[in-house]
Amino acid sequence: MRKFTYNLETLLRYREEIEDRERDELRRLTYKFQVEGNVRSELAIKLHETMLDLVSMCADKSADQELNWFHRYLNRLTCEIRESDKRLAQLKSEIEAQKDAVIEASKNRKTLASMKAKKQKDFFVDLERQEQKEIDELVVTRYSRAESGRQISADIQSLKSAAKHE
Repeated sequence: MRKFTYNLETLLRYREEIEDRERDELRRLTYKFQVEGNVRSELAIKLHETMLDLVSMCADKSADQELNWFHRYLNRLTCEIRESDKRLAQLKSEIEAQKDAVIEASKNRKTLASMKAKKQKDFFVDLERQEQKEIDELVVTRYSRAESGRQISADIQSLKSAAKHE
């Protein structure tokens, strides 16, 4: 019995590997985006807490030097938040580009997979047709043997009866 083989199997496996690599890269970028989002949230919380502390310091009429340090810290937090926002925007665009790459890799793999499925279906249809042809030949061969055996026994009977009449 023949076994199904697909000529483009190595190409299909290669495209599956490419798709897996693209998906892994998308997961990595998504993770980095989540981490950066968490950093951004922590910075925003620190900024809010510092603003509250600054308001309470102003109400207490603290020293100008201490207020100056708070303003510098607020400026630094604001700059870090802007940088974090830039990194988030960059990661978001990278994620979108990577999603497109995953979709393209998936299309390429699915094209080959569907071609393989079609070839496999055709192979099994041909195999079934071949088996049916062999079964039909067996039936015809057995039937012709049985008919020829009946014909020979009929000829023998006619010769016996002819011999008796003589």
